[in-house]
Amino acid sequence: MSAILNSLFFLFLSVSSAKDLTCQSGIISKNEFGNTIKESSKYCYNKEKTVFLSENCKHKKCMAFHSKNKFAFEQFLSDTGKPSFKLCRKLGGKPELLDFQAATKTYKLDRCLFKDASFVDTDTLLAHYIQR
Repeated sequence: MSAILNSLFFLFLSVSSAKDLTCQSGIISKNEFGNTIKESSKYCYNKEKTVFLSENCKHKKCMAFHSKNKFAFEQFLSDTGKPSFKLCRKLGGKPELLDFQAATKTYKLDRCLFKDASFVDTDTLLAHYIQR
């Protein structure tokens, strides 16, 4: 059953190539302990706004994609928590929910933030590191 779920997960999850991304400088907003924190950042996103990463990760040359490990999807499944947040923590990152601007609209997504300030949305991170 988990093999079927794993296959379906990757069937619907597509990772954009660098040429399919739009990059810009913009504002990222996140909520920490009831306080809204805004930061300026250079980030990239795909047409559907489902892929979100720091500009320095556009070509996967950042801490987010540094590990050579691959993981079994099943090891991140449990009754609680998002599997991609668990992977983020395993890689030494910090998962966050956030808002970002693309053109004139605001979108909600998540990211895994690393010590070098690189970040990538957690579903893209999961797609990169999970064994197929």
